[in-house]
Amino acid sequence: MDNIADIAEVLKALADNTRLEIINLLSCGKMCVCDLVEELDLSQPNISHHLKILKNANLIIATKRGRWVDYQLNQEVVEQLQNNLKYITTYDAQKCDFERSTCE
Repeated sequence: MDNIADIAEVLKALADNTRLEIINLLSCGKMCVCDLVEELDLSQPNISHHLKILKNANLIIATKRGRWVDYQLNQEVVEQLQNNLKYITTYDAQKCDFERSTCE
């Protein structure tokens, strides 16, 4: 995530209650789809749809285990997102060195 557009793409993936619930559950550790179905009381296809979006945003990692797939947070991307959000919401003299119009 090197620019605002990359950050926006990740935030779009998070802009859904179900996906935020999945992220929250995965913060506790690896889970398979069947665990998420049980915890969220949603259908397997619905959960899989949300997992695909989170995976495409690199927020989660899928690991094959026999006939199962375990999902976990991509800690590197989560930490990048935290740092990027801190950067874009924190004053920085260099970042804020631009000419301002007079709004009067």
